[in-house]
Amino acid sequence: MDREVKGEYQVLLQAKDMGGQLGGLASTTTISITLSDVNPPRFAKSIFHLRVPESASVGSAVGQIRAFDLDAGSNADVEYAIVPVDEGNMFEIISNSQSQEGVVVLKKVH
Repeated sequence: MDREVKGEYQVLLQAKDMGGQLGGLASTTTISITLSDVNPPRFAKSIFHLRVPESASVGSAVGQIRAFDLDAGSNADVEYAIVPVDEGNMFEIISNSQSQEGVVVLKKVH
C-alpha cells in the first residue's frame, strides 16, 4: 500500500464461527483503512552550491534549496533548518510551504 497512490481503502470484513460450517453464525462489516505517511521529502539535487557575491547586502537571498514531497495537506509541508546551527549567524533559511523551497538569506556580513 502506498499513500501517494491511494490514501484510503474500504475493506469488507466477514467473521464466521464453527469454521464456516452449516449452522454457524456469520457477520460482515465494512472497515475504512486510512494510511498515514512516513516517507521523507526528496531533494531535487544531492548537493547545492551557493555562491555569495562580495557585494551581497544583508537580507538578500543568496540561494534556494528545494525538496519535493508528494504528500497531501500538512504532511506536504517541508521545513528547512541550517544544521548545525550557524554559530556565526551569517545565514538563515526561510521555508515556503507552498513552493516547498527554502530560501537562504544573508543575515550578516563577515
